[in-house]
Amino acid sequence: MSGLTDHERRVLELVALGRTHEQIADELTLTPKGVTPTVNRAMKKLGASNAPHAVLLACRAGLLDGKPRRHGDHAGYAAHLYRGENPCEACRAGERTYRNARRARMPSTAAGPRTPRTAPLAASQPSGGEREPRAPERQRGAQPRQSTNTRST
Repeated sequence: MSGLTDHERRVLELVALGRTHEQIADELTLTPKGVTPTVNRAMKKLGASNAPHAVLLACRAGLLDGKPRRHGDHAGYAAHLYRGENPCEACRAGERTYRNARRARMPSTAAGPRTPRTAPLAASQPSGGEREPRAPERQRGAQPRQSTNTRST
């Protein structure tokens, strides 16, 4: 069994973390079709029949350490909180980045609170923020409505 190149070892580490070829390609700036030959070369060098078998053989040969990677087995910051754990530094950094990006997308509140988009207030309306209730408009030529209350008291 010959040794793996650094590139092949890195690809096998990502396979061991459960990443798809597309995810590996994104992380290593390759095309998804470029990952397959790398995995196949590593499998051939290790004498493996499939990728998980190659990971197992690489661990047994000491080419991969076989220790679980903390960020390969959970969903991040929220997973720590769900388990009642203190989030690790990598997850805190990821959460900070996520929240800062969200804040950047939100509209600025420096100009004051957002107001709903409505037509501007007419000069005759009160400016205290409260509007007087409007009476329903009657159609031209319509007769006033008769009371429908026929109960006598």
